[in-house]
Amino acid sequence: MKVFIVFIGIFMVSVSAIVYQGDLGTYGHEQLLIKEAAEECAAGSSLFLDDEEFSKGNIVFDYEKGINYTENYLAYITRNSKALSNGVVQYKMEFEDEKRGYSLSNAEKIPAITVKISVVTDDLFRVPFIEVTSLERSARYELPEEKSQ
Repeated sequence: MKVFIVFIGIFMVSVSAIVYQGDLGTYGHEQLLIKEAAEECAAGSSLFLDDEEFSKGNIVFDYEKGINYTENYLAYITRNSKALSNGVVQYKMEFEDEKRGYSLSNAEKIPAITVKISVVTDDLFRVPFIEVTSLERSARYELPEEKSQ
């Protein structure tokens, strides 16, 4: 009987370890997917510039098109993510350009877009002692400086 009880104990610990490893892989995948989404949204939104301001030599982002791009991209990648499809997705975009100004940390006044994506979802781990119900990643894309010759 003692051997049976020890076997059941080892079996339960082993099953918990295997389940944890699988859930950890899923968690890593979700974090990577949300990070890629933040990077893509920041880089893609930076492609939309205000034509009038650009013709005057100013770099000003087209905010409406950038936000629209981000919303469309997040809707597109929802099908590849358990957390995004089952959870509540929120994003925040910060534009730094000649119209909205620059943050204090951006002393060189480089036009940039920062995207922060937050997802509140069901518990991503099935083991009872770990509970992760939210994911959050951010990315910043700065326009490259022109090299003067």
